[in-house]
Amino acid sequence: MSAAAKEMHLFGDSKLKFLRSFTVATLWSAAGPTAHVAGHALSHLRRSSLALLFGLLMLVSVPARNALDLSKFEGRPVAAVEVVREGVPRDAAAESELLALIALAPNTNFSAVRVRESLLALFTSGRVADARVEAFETGGGGTSAPIRLRFVVRPQVRVGDVNVEFVGVPPDDDVLSADDLRARLTLLEPGARLTAQALNNGADALQIYLRDRGFFQAEVNYEQSLNPAGTAATVTYRVTPGAQAQVEAFNINVTGFDAARVRPELALAPGAPFTRTALGEDLRRIRQAIIAGNNLAPQLNEPQVLRDPQTGRIAINLTGVAGPKINVQVTGYDISEEKEREILPVKREGSVDFSAIVEGARRLENELQEDGFFFAEVMAVCSVTSASNAAAGTSVGINPASAIPTIATASSSSSASESCQNLSARDLDNGAVTITYEVERGRRFRLTDIDIEGTNKLTYEDVAGELRSQEANALGFIPFFGLGRGYTSRELLARDLQLIRARMRDLGYRQADVQVRQGVQIDSDNLLITFDVIEGPLTRVAGVEVRGNQIYTAERLREEPCNAASQRSEPCTIIEGPYARTLARADGERIRALYARNGFVDAEVAISIVELPRKGGDEQVRIIYNVTEGGKVFINQIIINGNEGIVPGARLRTKRQAIREAIPLREGEPLKADSLAESERILYETNAFRQVIIRTEAAGETASGYRQRDVIIDLEELPPRRLDYGGGFSTDGGPLGLFEIQNSNLRGQLRQGALRARGSRQQQLLRLEFFDPRFRSYGQTKFSPLAISLQYQRDVSVTRFFRSTIDRGNFGIVQRRDEDGNPILVDCRLAPESQCEQTGEPTINRFTFNVETQRVLQERSRTILFVRYNYEDVRLFNVGSLLVAPILRPDRAVRLSRFGATLARDTRDRSFDPTRGEFLTLDAAVALRQLGGNLSFNKLQATYRRYYRFGGAASALAEVATLDRRTRLLNAVRGTVFAFGATLGAANLFNPRDRDGDGVIGDIDRTLPISERFFSGGSTTLRGFGFEEAGPRRAICPGAVSRDPVTNELRCGGGLFRNDQGDLVPVNPFLVPVGGNALAVINVEARVPLTRNFQIVPFYDGGNVFRNVGDIFGGNRNPGGDLDTRNLRAQWTHTVGLGFRFKTPLGPLALDYGFLLNPPEFELPQGASDPALIRAKRGQFHFRFGQTF
Repeated sequence: MSAAAKEMHLFGDSKLKFLRSFTVATLWSAAGPTAHVAGHALSHLRRSSLALLFGLLMLVSVPARNALDLSKFEGRPVAAVEVVREGVPRDAAAESELLALIALAPNTNFSAVRVRESLLALFTSGRVADARVEAFETGGGGTSAPIRLRFVVRPQVRVGDVNVEFVGVPPDDDVLSADDLRARLTLLEPGARLTAQALNNGADALQIYLRDRGFFQAEVNYEQSLNPAGTAATVTYRVTPGAQAQVEAFNINVTGFDAARVRPELALAPGAPFTRTALGEDLRRIRQAIIAGNNLAPQLNEPQVLRDPQTGRIAINLTGVAGPKINVQVTGYDISEEKEREILPVKREGSVDFSAIVEGARRLENELQEDGFFFAEVMAVCSVTSASNAAAGTSVGINPASAIPTIATASSSSSASESCQNLSARDLDNGAVTITYEVERGRRFRLTDIDIEGTNKLTYEDVAGELRSQEANALGFIPFFGLGRGYTSRELLARDLQLIRARMRDLGYRQADVQVRQGVQIDSDNLLITFDVIEGPLTRVAGVEVRGNQIYTAERLREEPCNAASQRSEPCTIIEGPYARTLARADGERIRALYARNGFVDAEVAISIVELPRKGGDEQVRIIYNVTEGGKVFINQIIINGNEGIVPGARLRTKRQAIREAIPLREGEPLKADSLAESERILYETNAFRQVIIRTEAAGETASGYRQRDVIIDLEELPPRRLDYGGGFSTDGGPLGLFEIQNSNLRGQLRQGALRARGSRQQQLLRLEFFDPRFRSYGQTKFSPLAISLQYQRDVSVTRFFRSTIDRGNFGIVQRRDEDGNPILVDCRLAPESQCEQTGEPTINRFTFNVETQRVLQERSRTILFVRYNYEDVRLFNVGSLLVAPILRPDRAVRLSRFGATLARDTRDRSFDPTRGEFLTLDAAVALRQLGGNLSFNKLQATYRRYYRFGGAASALAEVATLDRRTRLLNAVRGTVFAFGATLGAANLFNPRDRDGDGVIGDIDRTLPISERFFSGGSTTLRGFGFEEAGPRRAICPGAVSRDPVTNELRCGGGLFRNDQGDLVPVNPFLVPVGGNALAVINVEARVPLTRNFQIVPFYDGGNVFRNVGDIFGGNRNPGGDLDTRNLRAQWTHTVGLGFRFKTPLGPLALDYGFLLNPPEFELPQGASDPALIRAKRGQFHFRFGQTF
């Protein structure tokens, strides 16, 4: 054989052989001799760096037998280096990635050290199970001829799918299911390295679980098969469960306990199937039965479970002693037996352990403190009636006795506590023990005030949400609304003291000290707690220095914390500002996040402080951020593992391409920490996955030398389809039912669809929905969603359209009915009811079709643009019986086809109860007959909200703490939130048509359909009016209608109508708000905090609903015209008022009173006299949860 063709194994039988054998024995575990297994798996490298170091030393120092002389190859030129994956199909991309791990490159000189480093790099990458190196001489041979190196590797096999199958007849699912067994294979999750040890551990875990379920004869075998690429294996565990063992006998031999009374409750009766779970439940029942007999410290031995190998039946032997009779008493405080069992572990769990006794005293103290006995003391006194190691009359206390409540940071143990601690149920035999909790309640208080004195830098309101002590709440008698007497104790005060001290140090007062003072009002039980702060010198930040940075300039890194903090309205460290340790740490984290967002996921930032000489009376420090940047990391592959193996034969339903499009991770791009978190959030939001785990693994380096990592996404899918159905009954609507079917993963594309149906006697609804969260992409990783809905609704409760207004003064009558309750024509006034035409129930049919998408224009200001198309067809039927039929008839058939857009911008600090920022919405729409509608109009509505806080705390009064109430009021401006709101709406019909059928284009034909008009009034708009009662009104005539022959004024009489009981009652003319084409509203209010939980809110509301846009500016003030025309005019109204806000767990409880300064006046026609002048009610009370806006 020629030298050129001669193949030489550099380490074939010598050093490489030693390397492989050593690696298998020390660093790696073989996968097993099965034909389907390829390679070895890494098992110990991550566990022991010592083993790695030892292995490298052995490689260098131990000579191998039959080794070739490597010195003959040292320094020889390397012509080529290649990687060959053994036993799997050729994959050029995978070979290229492995080649990047090799330290030898073409046109370099051979080095045995670099060969070893290359082999080690291949193993540590986790992608190689075995490797060897082959060399070929090229050219004419000789001692200086170039050589060609080939690294032959066997890829690391990973778990691709895990199945559990039963051999023979499978047991019932409620006894044993494949899913239960699959859940025990936690070490064989998809993507995990496949090793023989992991396979064996899985089999052992299944065997243990099967035995616990009573399958003692079960057999577990496994097999594996590789996928075509040779990189993933399907593992199948085959389980032969055999017969489940049954109970032969449950022998209970507990001294001092009669087992007969508990046997009927035991699950493991003779003949019952045996499981460890049932055994545990039975032991609990036995223990509780013993405790019920006042044997509160039973000693039960571990039960013996004996299986007869011949019959396979189980005998259970339980032995032990019932223990001593223990009597538990509570003196000095009345408490029920049920409450004792709930609070005291000794009675609930059955134990005389010292920890259980002390825990009972602690819980009893908590109960007393919640009842107002804040400084109560509880001593547990233990007495024994028979001789034992515990002396009679010894006691244990968790608080030292003290006549005056003090704040202690530590408690000391006494000899009495040690004696009680030595109580042992085993030593007491059949004796009796009495545990008495002696309660010294002390005085009962009501914690009315908590204040902070000595500093104006920190107020009670700043820390109220964090303090453990709580002030009394006026609503404390309502569950979850607080405590009626407040809550505190010595321990809680000590914690609160530490909290305030820490907050002062965060404000720059590193040497601040805090003391607690308690005061009681002479003529009451009101307790006042004052935290007295001694500030000490202020520490200021003289400078900020950044070290170790190379990627970013020091100036860029110094600016990053405040830039990032400003986006979230958070504080940051400022030069010459106070030094706060928490801010410094937060700023360091923001610097690290900057690196992580740009691919430096391993970057670290350490913080150090340099003390500087004082300046004036202030201390000074320099903050130093020591940056360890690390290398940039790129994404090599995105590997998606699905739920194969969760259900036998299952596969990932979601298309992997859809997952890759949904997440902001891209192969070849820098690996960013926030992208990993965002990807997890996005996948969870699809509602398609039960579990999402994203992890990364090393994957070598790029050609440029940057590190690479594989991103592995482990997914467990939820069932895509969900079916809901139900029913009910109501007195108004009778029987009702619902049916919904949803698919959260249509066609595996992470799109959502739903069909919803609801029906009752009065309402029927059918709705189809489709949602694509990634309809169109923009930017690099952003998507505009698409929402489509189609809905049909039929409603026979249209009589409630104006019910809130009609109910007032009209006995709740909205339509005319005959004595049998059938609707009849409202115009049938003179004929007998039996001759009036029956109209049927008023009905509204509504068909709607909506398409909407959106796009985020700016994330920082949360500016979003919504674009939509809407088609709506609304039909009214059988409205002739309604009193408001004249208002509804012009809109009995409305078709609207329109395009619209909404721009929203939100810079508020929070959407609920904001204190700073702005909120703006601009909504525009145009409806056209050319698009299929029967009306053409344009409509615009703009809403603006502005919030400003006058210094101090965000949620309450900031003040120099004092008991002087007048001082509090003078400083109440701090923390006050000024809120301003403005709403402007305008609409215009173009090319109007005759809608009321009178042959002319009148005022009603120039007005929007009633469903599109602007309405206002109520607790969130104009508080001088009731709900939607502002604006123009129209007179409704229940009786005969005529015209005055001289003035042509409308004459309107009353009529007789039947109420819900069928009785005839008179109904007089009344007015109904009808809305308009324009709206203008201004709201101004000041939310002044008087306490942390109470605000007073003076406010002004101005504006109205106007018939036309021109009326906003007084364009229709002419008092002429007929009565209807005069009632349609509106003027600007002014409302002033006062509100109160009570803080509750459900949000602010608001009570407002609005006083209308210039109530509008309307004319109400009468039968034979001039119209009556009706003035709107001046005052309105409003109640709600939440702020006005």
